[in-house]
Amino acid sequence: MMREDFDAIPKPPVQRGSVLAKIYHDIGLAAVADALNLQAAEFDADLRESLERGDFYVLPSDPKLARTETVA
Repeated sequence: MMREDFDAIPKPPVQRGSVLAKIYHDIGLAAVADALNLQAAEFDADLRESLERGDFYVLPSDPKLARTETVA
């Protein structure tokens, strides 16, 4: 059963030098949403923006760059 309390997702600390932590947070959220086939429109504005930023890093802008072959 999927939880509906998305406000429980911890936010990265806001401090100087935490840009990398924010990027990792956004990438992680985007990867989980992608694995669960969740659309960004299903979330509130802040989480949606985070998912969209994470998608930028997770999904290549050029579809030809995506790996489609399976590793043996």
